[in-house]
Amino acid sequence: MKHIPDFFSKEDNLSIALPELFERWGYKKYRMSKFEEFSFYSDNRNFLSNSEIIAFNNADGRLMALKPDITLSIVKNAKLSEKLTKLYYNESVFRMSSGSRDFKEIKQCGVEVLGEIDNYLTSEIIMLAAESLAMIDENYVLSVSHNALLLSLIEEFNVTLAVKKQLISCIGGKNIHDFKRLCVNYSVPDEMTEKVCRLAGIEGKINDVLGDVKALCTSEKMLDAVAELEFVCSALSACGLSDKIHIDLSVTQHIDYYTGIVFRGYVEKAPNAVLSGGRYDRLARKIRDNIGAVGFAVYLDNLNLYYRKAAEFDADLLVICKDTENSEKLLGLLMEHTRNGLCVRVERSCPEAFRARKTAVFENGELKEAQIC
Repeated sequence: MKHIPDFFSKEDNLSIALPELFERWGYKKYRMSKFEEFSFYSDNRNFLSNSEIIAFNNADGRLMALKPDITLSIVKNAKLSEKLTKLYYNESVFRMSSGSRDFKEIKQCGVEVLGEIDNYLTSEIIMLAAESLAMIDENYVLSVSHNALLLSLIEEFNVTLAVKKQLISCIGGKNIHDFKRLCVNYSVPDEMTEKVCRLAGIEGKINDVLGDVKALCTSEKMLDAVAELEFVCSALSACGLSDKIHIDLSVTQHIDYYTGIVFRGYVEKAPNAVLSGGRYDRLARKIRDNIGAVGFAVYLDNLNLYYRKAAEFDADLLVICKDTENSEKLLGLLMEHTRNGLCVRVERSCPEAFRARKTAVFENGELKEAQIC
């Protein structure tokens, strides 16, 4: 990896490092338009984390939207190859911030694979998610689940789709009390309720819990989901990532769209997930014919807040330029320092409260180190 100056913020650092990681694994950059027809996002509101969309009338009268999501736009607009389309992006979306009625720009960096998805590709995506988290903080956890496991049981409940979504929401929020209350309200048999609760409560290291998951399987669909998890976990263990991967069956994604493995990434200093992704064949096939899809996004916004740079110095070298008649020579002298990776700053006098690792004065056409500030 190329050297990234340590004076860059966490967000700026990742904006360089993550695309380089994705390029090394053969992903190509996807550049997006900022606008899309409003009707497209309106038709897929259930996929959006927030249903509020910034809309405006284009010059030709069409109602347009400032993009609230990247995955939807990629699935719709990406040029597909015969086999696989492997893309990454470093873009911004515009969404309403939680806890306020204000829209904000949210920077995201992520990858998407479109085409015929197999277990290897799913493993590669999750490996890249783990590598991405490691670039944020070496103390991270990637929580992995499979939507088909819990949904296979909840689909047997004699309730409406809206109630099923409420039940899944309770599981995702680890709110078992409200989950059981809803089951009672809708006359779900106690045995079925307890089985879902036992399954949703399974979490731990991959080698410790997969046997417990398999023991609760009651259908071929569930066993297939476990087999997929076993393959992925085996591949990640071979990469030395078994200590970082955490099976947590309460992790869920939109049941309208996500059909397979889903995951979320957490780092030590951030209170919420900074990465999420999974297999979303159902969404892909709603927009394009007969394709599968898997991917993830890293949320770069707020990382600077949690990972503030506490720089010891504002610059490596502060130069006080006293020789204005010969200052054309100074530029050439300083270029050598910057090419060696140093941060320099030139001033006429010492800036107030400025901290420099070294100070120098440019006088009589020469640059000399001196304690002048």
